[in-house]
Amino acid sequence: MQIRTTPLIVGCCLAAVALALGALVATGHTDLRLSTDAEADTTPLLAVASSLAAGLLLIRLVPPRLPAPAPWPAEERPALTRQALGLTAVAVAVVLALVALRDTAFYGAAKVALLLGGAALVLLLWRSPSPLRRARAEVPARWRLLAPVPAVVCWAYLLYYSPLAGSSDVSAYAGLDRAYLILAMALTFLTASVTEEVFYRLLLQTRLEALLGRWGAILPTALLFAAMHLSRLVETPTWQALATIAVWHGGLGILLGYLWSRHRSVWGVLAVHTAVNSLILLPVVLG
Repeated sequence: MQIRTTPLIVGCCLAAVALALGALVATGHTDLRLSTDAEADTTPLLAVASSLAAGLLLIRLVPPRLPAPAPWPAEERPALTRQALGLTAVAVAVVLALVALRDTAFYGAAKVALLLGGAALVLLLWRSPSPLRRARAEVPARWRLLAPVPAVVCWAYLLYYSPLAGSSDVSAYAGLDRAYLILAMALTFLTASVTEEVFYRLLLQTRLEALLGRWGAILPTALLFAAMHLSRLVETPTWQALATIAVWHGGLGILLGYLWSRHRSVWGVLAVHTAVNSLILLPVVLG
């Protein structure tokens, strides 16, 4: 029998994000620094919240109905449980390692090695039929391709280009060499967009969904994804920085998790993650 999503898991995860959001609003900290780049401008909290809310709504509405996922076979659940626990342990180890390595040259390489190497080790130790192929097969190919488009476009517009986003200043990036920016964008795509989405959504969340249901998987995975960014507190050890991580990265993790859970679209989660890291740089690179 499938373990059902428990109110405790969902409630605790939502409470963490809601508490952080409430603290930022109550204290007037409504301009969030979403990037660690010294050149990056702040983003209004209203743009962050509205873009995430609109994205989640459109993921739910387009299409209005999809086939319900089939229960995972009971005989395969023990191995799947061990895999899920092992991947969760890897995610926790990554948080600790990245905090320790924040100001070193090994930060990026260590993240990739731990996420992908750790995941490979877990899957080799406890073999089980992968739920990934089965999960993707449950969603028609046309919806995997087309359904994410409204949510991705609307989310990106509200966050980066709408009146809510204000006038983002990217002039500080203009002084950087164009070749350097292109190389940085390419490396970020591989080490952040691809590596993190493969681990958190395709591997970890998919297995947790088979065990805990949709929201019992999305929310803890989103908070583990947010926790990976706690290394930022090494440079800015304030409660505002911690709350921003919970609201921005936690909220982004929920958006990515719901997009993956409902549409099983690899390009969709990669597009959102890549936009977060590189979309504001396109005018500088192409200008």
